Amino acid sequence: MPYFSQEYFTDLTASRRQPVKLSVDMLFGGLTPPQYVYHQISVKLLNDLQDCSEKAVRKNGVELRDEAYTLQLLHDYKSRKLSISVTSACRQIGNAWKMLTTSVHSTVKYVNSTWRASKITCINLCAHCPLVGEKRPKRFINPSWCRPPKDGESLPMTSDSSPGRCGTYREVPACLLHPTFQLSGDELQKLSDFVKTNYKPPDNIGHSGAATHTVGTDDVLSDVSDEEEDTSSTSEDLTKLTLVPTTNQSIKSLFINTSKIYKMTSPFRGRALIINNNKYRIGGERLGSSYDVDNTFALFRKMGFEVVKQKDLTAEGILQCIQSETRDEIHNTYGMFFLFLFAHGANGMIHGVDSQPVYLTQIYSLINSTNFPNMAGKPKVVVIQACRVGNSVSQTEQNIQQSTNSSSPELSALRTHQQEAETSTGQRNFDVDDLLIFHSCFENSASMKFDYGGSLLIRTLVRTLHRHGCHRDLADLFDIVKHRVRKISGKLKERTPTVYVTQTPVVTNTLTGRRKIYLFPLFHREW
Repeated sequence: MPYFSQEYFTDLTASRRQPVKLSVDMLFGGLTPPQYVYHQISVKLLNDLQDCSEKAVRKNGVELRDEAYTLQLLHDYKSRKLSISVTSACRQIGNAWKMLTTSVHSTVKYVNSTWRASKITCINLCAHCPLVGEKRPKRFINPSWCRPPKDGESLPMTSDSSPGRCGTYREVPACLLHPTFQLSGDELQKLSDFVKTNYKPPDNIGHSGAATHTVGTDDVLSDVSDEEEDTSSTSEDLTKLTLVPTTNQSIKSLFINTSKIYKMTSPFRGRALIINNNKYRIGGERLGSSYDVDNTFALFRKMGFEVVKQKDLTAEGILQCIQSETRDEIHNTYGMFFLFLFAHGANGMIHGVDSQPVYLTQIYSLINSTNFPNMAGKPKVVVIQACRVGNSVSQTEQNIQQSTNSSSPELSALRTHQQEAETSTGQRNFDVDDLLIFHSCFENSASMKFDYGGSLLIRTLVRTLHRHGCHRDLADLFDIVKHRVRKISGKLKERTPTVYVTQTPVVTNTLTGRRKIYLFPLFHREW
């Protein structure tokens, strides 16, 4: 029984040898069901499908196997998520759809009858995308076929009168996009031909069906090399760097250990919003900022994030953009949120292109658990590339000064400028949990930025995440970047003391439960 099992499913896709995979993610909004409801759903599924020849029960779900299909139900109480998937051969796709729709309807009915305060969002993941090796599958939100039929109704033969398309792909068999319970001989032959032509088996599947792993140099949790620290060149195109994947088994095993790390999602890790203020009405253009945008965008796309870019916003526009982002329901499906702010700034603020201030406390308040409920209990990471000189727009972005404790300056800013934030947000003593803030420089200091290549902070961050994001947690990576930026800027100061000063970024960490953030680059585990 799942109540008493102490084991968890670890890699549910490793044994998948069938080409067709149908899946639905169910997200519980509103008043989330208690943990026992998730276990009851597993028990109900076991009772409904007693004829399966092989069953596996774990604390986080069940797996049912038969000659024709494999059905998996996984639940994650902390993420308020339940996933149901069915894999099968092409000839069994009709039965696979029946199995999936029946299981989804049964689960929805059970939750609606036992825990009516919960609001269920169903997300159907396109079956065509993983078949062709697409790591970011098309998603259909609340398709009509996920609604259980009323008493006396039969299951619909298709999901919608005009089913969705799979991105830019054309001539995808309809049975991969929406329920199709019966296929003619010609339709089955077309599906088989399509699969033979396009199917790309997962890379980690061995002949026995078990996950395979090759130990390489990337598995070694090595120290940061001095050679990497020693570069300040801006000529290298960082968008073309190769992202090192997570292959170390000890790190991969942390993916579902929510007591030690923040739960990540797959295939999308989360969403990243980049706000770049480049052309100011007073003060001209921030030359080089476009490199920061391009480098950040390319990296986080590789990392499995959905990335959104905004440019040249006023102070009011910045707040409206962030507020609109926090109200997007799509965040309910993601594990974390990144906010990148590239702008002129001063102590405790950044500036819109209209030179009006946006206090950092206003931004932190907008992304707290109250105002950003879909990210409650999930990590929010803010990276700020801006000067902190005085209390008005800084016309230059150059350098900084001494080392500091990783948490006190920004936390002090949260208190110092709270009164200004209250004017905009109406919040007092707002929640600052689950934040990781990385500011490019210390108070009363400037940040170095090159006209050709971008800022020292972002270049160093992008390079470090490409190489070391595979096996280090994010707070540790930020500390590495802080050390590197300080060392590089210090060497530049030694060469040209009249131009450069030492720059020290500042890290603020309010992550809860002593948990860490691992990004697991290029590691896809399907929950």
